[in-house]
Amino acid sequence: MEPSTLRYSYSPASPEIRVSRPQYASTPARASDESPDIGRDIPLRFEEDMNDPGLGIQMIPITTPKSPGAAYWRQETSDRKHDMFSSVASYPQPRPSYSRTPDTLYSFGSGISRARTDPMTERLIAHRATQSTRWHIHWRIPALMGFAFFMGLVFALLQHFLYTFLHQRREDDEDKKFRWVLYGRALAYLSKVAFGSCVVLVFRQRMWRAFREQALTVLSIDQIFGATEDPSLFGNWETVSGAPLLCAIAMVIWLIPLATIIFSPGALTFGTYLDIEVLDLKVPTLNFSVESTKDWRHPVKLEDGSNKRSMMYYNTTDLAAAAPGWFDYYDQPSAELRRIALLLAYNGMDHPNIRQGARQEACGGSYNCTYEQSFTGPSYQCEEVASNFDDTEGSNNSDAPFNMSILAPQGSYVYYAEVDKGAYPRPQAAEFRAGNGGIPVGEAPSDLGVFKSEPVLWIGYAFNSTKELATDDPLAINWTHRYDSHIIRCIHMEARYTVKWEFTEPSFKSTIELKHQAPVVDTDFPRGVDGKIDYTTMPRPTDNYISPRHNVGVYKKIAAYHAIGDMFREFLRGHVDITAPKPGPYYAQVHSNVTMTRLVQKNSEPKNNLTAEIEAFYSDMVVSLLSVPEMLVVAEEKLTVNRSRLQSSFVYVPGRLWQCYAPVIFVTFLILLFGALTIWQDGTTFSTGFSRILVTTRNTTLDDIGHGACLGNDPFPMELMRTKLQFGALADGEEDYLRNDGYQGSGGPLVPHHCAFGVASEVVPIVRGTPYAGLNQRKSRRKVSKAKMEVE
Repeated sequence: MEPSTLRYSYSPASPEIRVSRPQYASTPARASDESPDIGRDIPLRFEEDMNDPGLGIQMIPITTPKSPGAAYWRQETSDRKHDMFSSVASYPQPRPSYSRTPDTLYSFGSGISRARTDPMTERLIAHRATQSTRWHIHWRIPALMGFAFFMGLVFALLQHFLYTFLHQRREDDEDKKFRWVLYGRALAYLSKVAFGSCVVLVFRQRMWRAFREQALTVLSIDQIFGATEDPSLFGNWETVSGAPLLCAIAMVIWLIPLATIIFSPGALTFGTYLDIEVLDLKVPTLNFSVESTKDWRHPVKLEDGSNKRSMMYYNTTDLAAAAPGWFDYYDQPSAELRRIALLLAYNGMDHPNIRQGARQEACGGSYNCTYEQSFTGPSYQCEEVASNFDDTEGSNNSDAPFNMSILAPQGSYVYYAEVDKGAYPRPQAAEFRAGNGGIPVGEAPSDLGVFKSEPVLWIGYAFNSTKELATDDPLAINWTHRYDSHIIRCIHMEARYTVKWEFTEPSFKSTIELKHQAPVVDTDFPRGVDGKIDYTTMPRPTDNYISPRHNVGVYKKIAAYHAIGDMFREFLRGHVDITAPKPGPYYAQVHSNVTMTRLVQKNSEPKNNLTAEIEAFYSDMVVSLLSVPEMLVVAEEKLTVNRSRLQSSFVYVPGRLWQCYAPVIFVTFLILLFGALTIWQDGTTFSTGFSRILVTTRNTTLDDIGHGACLGNDPFPMELMRTKLQFGALADGEEDYLRNDGYQGSGGPLVPHHCAFGVASEVVPIVRGTPYAGLNQRKSRRKVSKAKMEVE
């Protein structure tokens, strides 16, 4: 085009000039605006009468040494800036309206020319005519990729922290349970969105690389563009074999929801778990020293206003506690103590009685718990002093008030007990006033209420060994089985109790260990002239007597020990007789309350391990005081308690959560690095929006093969779906378009050309850094214009 030409009239193109383009059998012949035989008298865009060779951009005419006869134009470099938004009036010459015949399908054979009269559009066209591709990596896509991966980690950690907070948390409100679960699923969904977004952004970058490296059918391109919504991509062998990395990334996009949304919330369940904790709690215990300060005239109050109960009843020398030298002294066990002892004896169980709700009180709620406590209290220390009926020496040296001859099989007793030798006399040896209170007449005797001794328990018993007697045995005349006889002695002691409690709903277990310290009253009866113990004399030493006049605190504590020992002895005293099986009948005659207890078998005969049973029965009677919290000796102490319970609550298993997220995080991080490498190699970033499709499909070849399918409706022609396209720089086939590297189409460094989808035969690889611009007027068309001018 000559710069001085204002208007060129149309003339037929020279028949020697031809424009070559790809031929397709399926494309019908038709006239286009690039045909040398244009069938309509329409002036070309480059033949319009206009004085603005720069299309709205300030241009300066120049010449070059190689072509002095031709004029070229370059943009004005003055300080004044002109762009697409500059006013039309700012140009040296007004730019007239012109008819534009774009290289699109819409003009083929239509005979229609659309006029561009919108000034803004014209300025946009003029401005874009001077632009070319800028090769640089924009920060937006890499930043979004990194940010999406980071937020995926954040949401995964938030889900972990939420589940950790809910772990073993009891929640009875069903609405709150539902909300907590929804919060976790929401975080899982957000994590999926974040990780998925990162992978999708990498997929888009890699997608354009796949389009550049290999020609794919339109069907495959469709499936790649819709890979995040349509899994049919994985059923297309062309795509899987041609772009395996791209398909692998797409597969990750589809699998991320499976790991994050479906499986990760499974790390939080709702069920029962064993809640174990160790803490200090107040538990019931026994403190017998409280009885030392107890005055029946001033009762100890409970929280409900009732009175604490003592273990014994007292007599006194003065009800008003005002007379000189008055004192209280022991009378008998209290009714509450009798009830405790009877309940233990009658239940027949091998453990102490406990109060109702003892587990909840001791464990601090509906827990199972274990703890160990210690206290000081009374106990009986028993030992076997003789065994078998022929052990006459042991029997004689045992100081027992009876010998083995009274026990079966020599005698008729299977159980015989002497438990009152040296017992506290009741009533005391004094003259008392009429009525209750035990008030002596006149001056009280010096030994009134004094504990001089504690009776020793002498118990003999015979046990059926179930071994049959030999026929020649002298005892076989009356007995069928051998009986083993024993004599035991038990001393009332003060001991240190160590009790281990194990509460396991609905039962409990108590293990008692005793460490005997000293006799309750440390005195002995002297022996008579015959060498045997004389219980009719005073025990010695008298300094160990426990008097109510002197050390009142010690007296009251010993009185409490004596009271419970007194109750225990009520079950032991007496005897059980048995008649020999021959000639029979065989039966037991009971003259003792021992058969009410667990110390005997069902046939009223004593148990074989009676020594240990007596000690355990008495210690259980002492511990059973805890079953009545209103007893004065029952107190509280703070102990370390190990407690546990099966609790219905949230249960979080961290391993399950990270088994889901670890592969996702690892694979997504690898894809992120792969995407960063792809962007660095490409030198730019890509997207899949309509704007990108708009500029990458501007190719007249696509116009030709897409003729008749412009509506885009279904069904789409299968011949088009099978057509293979590739993204690259459009080749022209003319020598002027040859680049320095020998490729065709993208021109030299000063000739910006167009990148678009096209058939494999018309595109060449895109070279990084080349200033691609857009569709250019092909040289054949310029020659047509030149021929027209010559004709005119």
